Amino acid sequence: MSDVPFLQIEGISKYFGSITALDNVSFSLEKGHICGLAGENGAGKSTLIKILCGVHAPDAGNISLEGSLHRPKDPAEAEGQGISVFHQEIPICPNLSIAANVFLGPKMPTKAGRPDWKHMNQQCEELFETLLGEQIDPTKHIRDCSVVERQLALLVRVLSRNARLVVLDEPTTALTPPEVDRLFAIIMRLKQQGITFMFVSHMLEELIELSDQIVVLRDGCFVGRLEREEFSSEVLSHMIAGRTLSGQSSRRELPQKSPVLEVRDLSVRGQISGVSFQLRRGEILGIAGLEGSGRSAVARALFGAPPAESGTIRVDGKDVRITNPSDAMQHGIGYVPEDRKNLGLFDDMDIKYNLGIADVTRFTRWGLMSREKLRILAHTVQQDFHIKMTTPDSLITSLSGGNQQKVLISRWLALRPHVLVMNEPTRGVDVGAKEEICNLILKLADEGYAFVLSSTELEEMLSIADRILVMNRGRVVAEFSRAEATKNKVILAATTS
Repeated sequence: MSDVPFLQIEGISKYFGSITALDNVSFSLEKGHICGLAGENGAGKSTLIKILCGVHAPDAGNISLEGSLHRPKDPAEAEGQGISVFHQEIPICPNLSIAANVFLGPKMPTKAGRPDWKHMNQQCEELFETLLGEQIDPTKHIRDCSVVERQLALLVRVLSRNARLVVLDEPTTALTPPEVDRLFAIIMRLKQQGITFMFVSHMLEELIELSDQIVVLRDGCFVGRLEREEFSSEVLSHMIAGRTLSGQSSRRELPQKSPVLEVRDLSVRGQISGVSFQLRRGEILGIAGLEGSGRSAVARALFGAPPAESGTIRVDGKDVRITNPSDAMQHGIGYVPEDRKNLGLFDDMDIKYNLGIADVTRFTRWGLMSREKLRILAHTVQQDFHIKMTTPDSLITSLSGGNQQKVLISRWLALRPHVLVMNEPTRGVDVGAKEEICNLILKLADEGYAFVLSSTELEEMLSIADRILVMNRGRVVAEFSRAEATKNKVILAATTS
């Protein structure tokens, strides 16, 4: 091993006006290693990545790459020096082929002034085989690819440009567990080829599984560094949050009230069959299962997006017909989707409009939405649910993932729903925000709200759910009370045919 670290970060600081984004951050990374980068939203991870890839210049400190000063003036120069970022929001052209996406840019192979498709397709196949050990059809359109196939195309694009350090920015957010395993196997293969990685993730288990070392930032400062033999979820969560996060929550026993929601024989062809359950007021019902087990399909069917093809739904003892989201809202059912960016938020609108959009008539006068009423709503929600925002007029994209999720929950609470259905309620938020959201759900349940939570976060579900249904191949195969539920029991039911 060389005495000179592959990457040396020394005393890096960055300020945006009066805000300190990074404060004297220092650490190093060896060649061919995977360095996990952990921290809550706002910890400084994104700013550090942007400095590495030339988007921002540091206000103090230096970065060295294999002993040479690294201070790129833009991303193109950083890429030329071998540093590329693998973004969580995949920059692709869906109507072009895999090969076209891999070679897109000024260095695209041409022949007689036109793209040389034959050469690109052949080279693309070779790159996938050599770098990833994967065989692909280079002519396949990106729009027809799975999420992991799109990510692999981006990874090959990065590696084909002689990347020495690849920053993986939340690469698993939209992946299923088998797809995560596939991506991790490829990353380990590339590590053996000498590629160095910086892996940014909110998923502690993934950081622990993949990383050789984990660096933790908090409030722009370097908190510490863990080597592999020191890894543990408890230590890591404490370093990230600056406090010990609570585990199993203690909840009162639920009174034996009549059901607020009754579902019987709910079916959607090819997804779910004969799903039945009851939900009481103030109860949190978890639905567990592997990706494709049908748990997400149940959540979507309750909101009519798309509706069930057969079965009955009763709300407060009355049969209701839900054929679309409007029907669900009319009958007091709200829905927080698993993909908040594409299915929940209006990116081009500000925070106050995102909060009031589910109840337009309440905030409309003479055909226009009242900005003042929306601002009052936003300030009330901000105080009640501790949403960190500069102003209600800021774009929703200015908020962290955890605060965006609180906005989605608050949007429905303004309607006082009977039932709030949440699909992956803490996906893509940091460990501290996860605890805040779980505590918020518990608080609202104590106030009488009923929840249906569909989630792959098993530990989280075990900590807050009153009952857990387990789905396997479209059917409910087990039901556990809070006292009966264990991780092993749920996993066994979810994976046994």
